[in-house]
Amino acid sequence: MWSRDKLEKAGMRMNHFDRMRPPFPGRSMIEPEGETLDWGGKEFGTHRYHVRRLVDESIRLLGRPEKAVVLGAGNHGEVDLPALAVHFGQVTVMDSEDNMLQEWLESTGGLALSRLKSLTRVDYTGLDQISFYETYEEMLENGAPAAELAGYLRDCAFQVRRQERLLHLKKSFSLVVSSGVHTQLFYLYALTQFHGYMERYSASDIRQVMEALVYLRNGLVTDYNQLLLALLKPEGRVVAWTEMVLLDEAKKGIVDELYMLQSEQERTSYLFEVFGKYGLEAAVLGMKDLHDKLRSEQLLFHSWVWHTETGRTYLAAGLSGRPS
Repeated sequence: MWSRDKLEKAGMRMNHFDRMRPPFPGRSMIEPEGETLDWGGKEFGTHRYHVRRLVDESIRLLGRPEKAVVLGAGNHGEVDLPALAVHFGQVTVMDSEDNMLQEWLESTGGLALSRLKSLTRVDYTGLDQISFYETYEEMLENGAPAAELAGYLRDCAFQVRRQERLLHLKKSFSLVVSSGVHTQLFYLYALTQFHGYMERYSASDIRQVMEALVYLRNGLVTDYNQLLLALLKPEGRVVAWTEMVLLDEAKKGIVDELYMLQSEQERTSYLFEVFGKYGLEAAVLGMKDLHDKLRSEQLLFHSWVWHTETGRTYLAAGLSGRPS
C-alpha cells in the first residue's frame, strides 16, 4: 500500500501502519478552501474548518478538559484560539519565533486575555541548546571537509536527546496540539545554509552531507513526537496535522481519483498509497511515527485539501489519539 522506497528514504518501517483505518463512519471530507475570515468560525470546507473539526472531535473525547497547549501556531490563523479558551481553563500557545498574539490579547482583553498564554522562541529540537546553527555555519564558512560535516550532523542527533526540553511542562496538558510543525522543524533552514556553500564540494561530498542532514532530521522528527506525548496528562489526547503532498500540475488528479472511489477502505488505501509515493518525507515520517505511538481505539484520522496563502495546494492529513 505504501511505497517501500519512499518510506525507506524517510527512515521508516512499513510494519503495522497498514492496519490504520478511519475511526468514524462516512466519507473523508476532501473539499476546497475558501476565503479566510477572522478565526475561521464561519468558514466551511476550508483548511481551518477541517482543523477546527478535528480539534472539536478530540475535545469531545476528553474526559475532563483542563489545560491545552498549541505548538507551532504561527500567526494563529489555523487554530481558533478564542474557541479553544472556552473549553479549557488555560491555553498555552508556543512558537519558535515571535508573533503578534500578546499584542492581540492585550487589545482584546476579557476571557481570551485571562485564559490564553503565549510563549515565543521555544526550542522544540534542542538544537539551540547545543548552538547547532552557529557551529554548523562556522564549519561551512571554514570549509570543513564533507566527512567532518557529516560526522557532526550525525553526532548532533545524539547530543540533542540529552537536552531537556519544556521539562517544567511535562504531563501538564489534557490536549496537546501540533499545528504543521513536522515539515518546518529543521530541514529547510539547514539545507538553505548548506546550499550557499555547495559549490565547494563534489557531488559525492554533497550526497554525504545530505544523507547526514536527513539522518538528523529524522531523529528530530521522532524526538518531537516524543515531546508531544511527554506534555500530556494521563488519558490526554494529542492532535497533529501537516501538509502531506504538494498537489502540483502532475498530481492534481489525485483528488478526482479519490472522489471516484466508493468505499471508505478504498479511499483510505488510496490515500496511504499517495502519501507513500508523493509525500513530503518529514510529514510521512512524522505522521507514521506518531500513529504508531497512539492507541487504535478512538483514533481519529482526517484528510483534506489545503489551499495556502502562498498559492500552493496540499493534501493535508491530521491524527488524534491517546498514547499507547
